Amino acid sequence: MSLSPGYSKNIKIVFIYSSSGRKDENLRQDLEKHLSTLKDSGVFIEWCKYPIDISHFSDDTNNHTFNILETSDVVALLVNPHLISLIQNTTLFSTEIQRILQRGKQEEIIVVPLLIREIYGWEKVLGDLNPLPKSRIAVKRSSDTDGAFHNIAKGLEEIIEKIKQYHQNLQEYRQIFYTAIQNEYPFSTQTLNTLIQFKQNWELKNKDIEFIEQEITAQAKQEHNQKLQRYKQEFFQIVRRGNSLSEQERERLKTLQNDLSLKDEVVARIENEVTENISLQPFRRLIGYDNQANPNVVITAIVIVVVAALLGFCKSSPETQLTNLENQGENKLKIATKKIDYIKRANDHYLQKNYQAAIKDYTQAIEIAPKNVNAYIQRGYAQHYIQKYQAAIDDYTTAIRLSPDLADAYANRGLVYDKNLPNKQQAIKDYQKAETLYKKQGAKDKLKEMRSRLKRLQQTKP
Repeated sequence: MSLSPGYSKNIKIVFIYSSSGRKDENLRQDLEKHLSTLKDSGVFIEWCKYPIDISHFSDDTNNHTFNILETSDVVALLVNPHLISLIQNTTLFSTEIQRILQRGKQEEIIVVPLLIREIYGWEKVLGDLNPLPKSRIAVKRSSDTDGAFHNIAKGLEEIIEKIKQYHQNLQEYRQIFYTAIQNEYPFSTQTLNTLIQFKQNWELKNKDIEFIEQEITAQAKQEHNQKLQRYKQEFFQIVRRGNSLSEQERERLKTLQNDLSLKDEVVARIENEVTENISLQPFRRLIGYDNQANPNVVITAIVIVVVAALLGFCKSSPETQLTNLENQGENKLKIATKKIDYIKRANDHYLQKNYQAAIKDYTQAIEIAPKNVNAYIQRGYAQHYIQKYQAAIDDYTTAIRLSPDLADAYANRGLVYDKNLPNKQQAIKDYQKAETLYKKQGAKDKLKEMRSRLKRLQQTKP
């Protein structure tokens, strides 16, 4: 009864029986006739006779796996003297029946004894189970045989309806949980309490709801991370120029936040992280690290530089070493500051569509810091606009060499090959690489654009 992929609303009942003679078989056939209406309500019925249907109770490797049991919802045991005797005296059959009873205790299936013929002490063998007929009078002993069979059929129908209702509740809980996690992730205390109330009211089993929650939460977590990444990229694109946010930019970010359903505290954490990351970039550049270096590595490197400087400081006169150390630090800071100024000025030229001036300043910044990936990308954009296509490709290629996971570089190089330097195969190759990286980064809009470009190219006749 656990909810799993492929779980069907159709209920499967397995009837296990053993006949000692023709009279037992006649009773079983009469019961089967009374249960014919169950099939019309979407119930699958299978009859397993022991020992003739021994394949149901063991496999070729002697692992004694009751194969049919794995997919059944209800196991009905037709109780008569012969069946009870087999359970008591046949090791294989007894093992499988005990396994069935154990699964019943764990609420994995429902086990119900059907009292066909009277046998004293069946409860000691099968345990404390609720039998049918509800009167606990065996069919053979009843004065109204048809009435007893009718009571069994009605009791099984009630069991089936309970299973279907439980399954329906489980599906409704799935929808409620999915809706809740779409509106709010992570959950607030109030939402968690509401979900717990649903579980208790519907008496849902932990093993069933855990499967649902883990499946949906994993998907929601992935989508949430993609939203965070999208907001982070947008915020970075705005603030990387070093200017304060304009009112229009802040309004645009707020609209994006609402579209992504991100809480204020989550957005604040992202913006602090990006801002701190950007503030560390001058130190990264100062010691030769690119702008994707780990802050801890940067700090460690700074410590090494300082220690090395202090060790060198001890080899010459204090005055000379102090002057040299100050001059070296000032020179590096001046170079870093100068490079930042070139980048900022180049970005301003670029926004004003003064591409020649932008290229000149980006080139100055690259000469100061040859590993500045963003400078190559931005210069590639400018080269593209003034139709220096090969120069743009060279800049994008250098950026890819320095940062192989830079999706924008692949996308833009592919665009040049696609539109300006016709090379269909290379364009497809770059678009495919960009598609893979955008998908990994959760950039849905850019991923959609790459797929559109690929579809257009792949459908174009040579």
